[in-house]
Amino acid sequence: MQPPDRRRATLARVSYNGRMRVFELLEALEDVPGAEVKIRRGALNVHQPALGDTVILDPDDVTEAESVFVPTGEPAVQLEIRRGREILPLIVTTGDFVFTPAYADAVLAAGSQVLVPAMPSLVGYSEMHRDVRAFGKAMDEKGFEDQMLAATLIAHRCFLAGALRVGLWPVRVAAWWEYAHARVIRSVALPRFRADETWDDLMADVTEARQQTPSTSTS
Repeated sequence: MQPPDRRRATLARVSYNGRMRVFELLEALEDVPGAEVKIRRGALNVHQPALGDTVILDPDDVTEAESVFVPTGEPAVQLEIRRGREILPLIVTTGDFVFTPAYADAVLAAGSQVLVPAMPSLVGYSEMHRDVRAFGKAMDEKGFEDQMLAATLIAHRCFLAGALRVGLWPVRVAAWWEYAHARVIRSVALPRFRADETWDDLMADVTEARQQTPSTSTS
C-alpha cells in the first residue's frame, strides 16, 4: 500500500546555538549512496527508496552531521537532532536509517506495570520493519505466552515512537503493529498508552492507506 503522510507542514522550531547551515547538511549527506536529499518548503528531506520512507526535519533542529563507521563499511552520516532538551542520533546509511527507540515510560501511561525487554541503543528501520511484520504474521500461531506478547508489542511501539521522534513516518510498519495489537488485545490485558497526537495522526494514515488499497496486503 502507498502510505499517505499526515505530518504537519509547519515544523516546530527550537532556538539554540550551533545550528548547521543548509548547504553543510546537503554536502554531508550527498556522500551516502542511494539517499535522495533535498530541501522542500524549507525542510530537509532525506528519502530512502528501499524503505519507502522519508525523514523530514527542520534544518535548524540539526546540530551536527558527521561521517561515522558502520559494520558494512559503506558511507554513513550521523545527524544530531535537537528535541527539546534531548539530542537524538539519526544515522543515514546506504538504504537505511538507524535511530534510538523511545523509552517505554514515554509511550505508556503513568503507573503502568509491565515487563519490557531490554531495548537496543539503536535500531535500523529495515530491522524494525522486519521484526514488526514477522510478529504480525506470527499472530496466527499458537504457543505464545501472554507476557511475551505484551512485552513485544510494547517494544515495537517504542521502535515506532523512536522513528517518529527523528522525523520518520513509518506507515507500513505501523500497519503491521496495529494488526498485531488488534489480535493481542483479544486475549491479553495491555497497559494503557499515553495520549499522543502524532501517533493518532500516524494511525489515521494507516487507516487511509488500507482504504485506498483494500485488496492489497500490508507490505
